Amino acid sequence: MVDKRDFGNAIKEIRTSKNISVRQAAIKGNLSHSYLSQVENGHREIPSPKTLYKIAKGIHISNDDILTLAGFVPETIPNELTISSTLATTSIPIYGRIAAGYPEGAKEDIDGNIRIDDYLIKRYGKDNLLALRVNGESMNRIVPNGAVAVLAKINPSDIANGDVCAVIINGDAATLKHVYQYPDRIRFEPDSWLSDFKPFEYKKDDVANDNPPIQIIGKLVSVSYDFDGKNIK
Repeated sequence: MVDKRDFGNAIKEIRTSKNISVRQAAIKGNLSHSYLSQVENGHREIPSPKTLYKIAKGIHISNDDILTLAGFVPETIPNELTISSTLATTSIPIYGRIAAGYPEGAKEDIDGNIRIDDYLIKRYGKDNLLALRVNGESMNRIVPNGAVAVLAKINPSDIANGDVCAVIINGDAATLKHVYQYPDRIRFEPDSWLSDFKPFEYKKDDVANDNPPIQIIGKLVSVSYDFDGKNIK
């Protein structure tokens, strides 16, 4: 699996080698320059093929080249003209809160459904994907309040420092944070435009003894900016 930081570095190297600014590449690809900058700096998950094609246009490389950089096999990805009709055919429920752990969740906490791009289904499997309505501003630089975070259940050993994960601490509802794991401690960091939110960390020995109990339930793999909850099955 391609690491988002390696992918971002590769994109940045190609762009700078061609003397293209972030703003120029974003305009050419019809993207937000702040979003493209976050991708280059490894602060965003590897985008969907449709967005990858926009980045490719902005930095003047082929669709096949950017798919390869992102770890996809080009032959298995629909072309730009057909991608919108072949993706997003499967729906999963959106949870307003998750406190019981993955993948359990009370039915009364479901507030709609969201279509999931087929490439995510193929990459992770439908049963390993979970959608969570974000409630709060602690990660608003990446996932705005009210947006839907799509999470993938992965092996904890596959979580890289800095990945955004949903975590349940001491039985509270799941919260999104950057995760940093060190030999002696685990650290959770917010990513907000506001200064109210502070990082917090726990000793690994305490966590091993469930003091407090910590469960990482999924890694952020996609964000849907659907704020009204009117998702269509």
